[in-house]
Amino acid sequence: MKYVLIILFAICCNRLLAQEFSGNPRSVKWQQINTDTVKIIFPKGMEANAMHLATVVHAIQRNDSASLGTQLKKINLVIQNEQTFSNAYVGLAPWRTEFYTTPPQNPFELGANNWIDNLAIHEFRHVHQYANFNKGFSKFASFLLGEQGRAVANSAAIPDWFFEGDAVFNETKYSKQGRGSLPLFFSGFQALYKAGKAPNYQQLRNGSFINYMPNRYELGYLLVSYGRDKYGDGIWNTVTNNAARFKPLVYPFQQAFKNATGIAFNRFFTETKSFYQTQWNTKIDESVNWLTRPVSKDVVDYKYPYALSNEAIIVLKKSYKKNPAFYIIHQDHSQTKIANQSIATDDYFSYNNGKIIYAADQPDIRWGNRAYKQLKLIDINTKQEKTIVKNTKYFSPDISHNGLNILAVELPANTGSSIVLMDIAGNKINNSYSNQLIYANPKFSANDQCIYYTARNQMGEMSLLKKDLSHFNTEQIVLNFSNALIGFLTVQSDTLIFTTTNQGRDEIWAYIDGSEQKGPYRLASYSTGLYQAVIRSNGTIVSSIFTASGYQIGQVSSQFEKIVYKNALTDLYVPNIYPKATQQILSGLADRFFEITNFSKSSKLFNFHSWRPMYEQPAYSIRLYGQNILNTLQSELAYTYNENDGSNKLGYDGIYGAHYLQPVFGTSQTWNRSAYLNKDSLLHWNETNAYLGIQLPLNFSGGQFYRYLTLSSTYHQELVKWTGLGKTIMRDAAINFISSSISFINQIQKAKQQIYPHWGQRLLLQYKQAVGSKSANQVLLSGSIYLPGFSNNHSFVVNGSFQARDTLQQYSYSNNFPFSRGYTAIDFPRMFKLGLNYHQPISYPDWGLGNLVYFSRIRANVFFDYTQGKSLRTGKKTDFRTIGTEIHFDTRWWNQQPVSFGIRYSHLLDQEYRGQTQPNIWEFIMPVNLF
Repeated sequence: MKYVLIILFAICCNRLLAQEFSGNPRSVKWQQINTDTVKIIFPKGMEANAMHLATVVHAIQRNDSASLGTQLKKINLVIQNEQTFSNAYVGLAPWRTEFYTTPPQNPFELGANNWIDNLAIHEFRHVHQYANFNKGFSKFASFLLGEQGRAVANSAAIPDWFFEGDAVFNETKYSKQGRGSLPLFFSGFQALYKAGKAPNYQQLRNGSFINYMPNRYELGYLLVSYGRDKYGDGIWNTVTNNAARFKPLVYPFQQAFKNATGIAFNRFFTETKSFYQTQWNTKIDESVNWLTRPVSKDVVDYKYPYALSNEAIIVLKKSYKKNPAFYIIHQDHSQTKIANQSIATDDYFSYNNGKIIYAADQPDIRWGNRAYKQLKLIDINTKQEKTIVKNTKYFSPDISHNGLNILAVELPANTGSSIVLMDIAGNKINNSYSNQLIYANPKFSANDQCIYYTARNQMGEMSLLKKDLSHFNTEQIVLNFSNALIGFLTVQSDTLIFTTTNQGRDEIWAYIDGSEQKGPYRLASYSTGLYQAVIRSNGTIVSSIFTASGYQIGQVSSQFEKIVYKNALTDLYVPNIYPKATQQILSGLADRFFEITNFSKSSKLFNFHSWRPMYEQPAYSIRLYGQNILNTLQSELAYTYNENDGSNKLGYDGIYGAHYLQPVFGTSQTWNRSAYLNKDSLLHWNETNAYLGIQLPLNFSGGQFYRYLTLSSTYHQELVKWTGLGKTIMRDAAINFISSSISFINQIQKAKQQIYPHWGQRLLLQYKQAVGSKSANQVLLSGSIYLPGFSNNHSFVVNGSFQARDTLQQYSYSNNFPFSRGYTAIDFPRMFKLGLNYHQPISYPDWGLGNLVYFSRIRANVFFDYTQGKSLRTGKKTDFRTIGTEIHFDTRWWNQQPVSFGIRYSHLLDQEYRGQTQPNIWEFIMPVNLF
């Protein structure tokens, strides 16, 4: 039961990973807009964005206040404007939401809406959900355990697909470009159906290491929207109201659905698929000459094709087995690798005349909520990569055909965007800024005299624009602003080729901009979408096509059909489940005035949000967890009662992250500890412990490697004060010591199927030294080297450790040495260990049991451990050798929380140091990835 509770807690704690501790420096000046609905906390300089956000939030709340219930819970909203990714979250423990306001460059995945509007619609649906799911047993869990308890209860009662699908439904209901109107959003399920693949409910909930599965957003929207279409707008209010109450207790969501509709949830799931598949049946595609093929037990993406002069194609290739890399696909369909791609959340790249350019990620060394971009340039002939410029906010770069200039979109921290022209060294030549438009995908013309790019306005409409480099501040409109998506531009001679949305598909269009301007023309269409294309000399189109095995490169015939660019986005498949007027509630919405005041960084500094009563024999304890809204102080307050000796302990631990050097601190007091001196004499004493130190976490990630360095040093004081009889025969004792450590991680990117990275190192150096009259020291050096195995998803890991301590026995530190598996650990004065591990997958079951546990992967580790302990008094060396194997099960519990556990068999080749030796040891490997 204890382990089940741990896993349940992990479900809610997994949500906390979105929060970046110590992400902002103390120098940031925070301001706030405080209303009855939301407190918006934002950096100085974001006043206009915050005012607009407050206006939108209140408009959404006013129009969508009762569809899941009438409860409203005010929330703290923090704007983070220094990141380079586009995201947001709403979370409990503590109750808050964070918006990362950098708008995305790719409109086909998230639409072209004003990004703050989009976040407000989606995330405030989550606010509405949590506020109305606090009832019944969920509310009781909140009383017992605080916000973590409610998060556990809500996660257990209501599936994650509902949270996200319902929020996507709101996007589609309250804007013209919610994901329910984007063709790519449906392409996953449509591609599976087209390929004759029918994953079951648990497979869709949990994903796969070997097969493509749509995500919870896509699954959720299909189920939520069809449910509303069939049963009416109030169906999910009824279902979630009972599920959150755990009525009934077992399988609350499925049974609540059955009680509300009269049909089993499994039947509803089948009906939902049939509803959409019936509409997909009407879509007929022309034949495709595939230049790439699906790979068994893998999902491979080939993206952003560009043409070489010899009819070969350059692409970015990424898969579940291998890290992303640039490849040439030759006319005979063979492939040649050019170079690996550096770490990049946005994998878009450009190519011209032998040069690849893209924007790689560059985190801030210290602050987690700050990030930058580096422009990387690869010569496809020498296969050498170099960095053009660092510490930028540049996106979607392009290089001129003559190789002398670079274009990029710059997204500043506050608002708007710029088209930036640079020389090949990254020096800025010119830029054009707009505070109303978001630019994307700039491209040089074939003669490098002008540029093309897309723009989206505040209403989400997109346009195709042109700029003459000799008149950089003047824009020409190629295609007028319309409610449609445009992206992935390529230029061939006088022809501009791009992807745009039309009639429920993402198609390939073209515009001829030569001596005459002609177009646009529709060149090709495919039911699951065509993304970026080139025209071959024979007139055929080569494009990246979404399939059930990933994005594949296909060749289709071209049509060159004259067409009109117009409003093209509409709700797909379930168009009549709400009044279309709701999509206009933000149109023409004038920003209201809200008072802006300074936000105190010390506001609710401790903010205890959750508590956990626990019992682990012989100790009863309760722990309180605190975290302030800016996530700069994390606190833990604990009380423990030991039933064996009757002692009471009260302690506090904290870390403050707003300084470059993080202070860490803690103290505890234990009263009435006791132990027998002999059978007649019971001694009592009190203990006081305190520590104070600093920690410095640094992030040097870049290129193809993640690199983290953490330095820490703490001063500890431990006091023992005897009471009662103990005062007369024992002396009070004190020990002061310093504990310092260095932790370093360096590892290459890891593909999904790879158990460990193919190259990496982990190193821990820890030293403890007593200060004052007592003498005690300990040093521990431990590390691992990660190497590739015989197959791409195998890993060879070498571990090594060394520990030394003094033998005066004036004080004993805890022993953290990783002893050979199977043996009882002995704390020798000198120890070293060598461990050899070979990890490999056994199978990928993709099988679940009753929506309780799902088995994603079973893997094995064959190991050899060699530990040698040395006595300094006798000089004797003792060996502890083990060979054995481990079987690990990578699972997901309740279709949400990943948990890895296993069994271990160890065969001891040497004798135990103490006690009887059992040569064959079986052990259960507890989950280590819960928190």
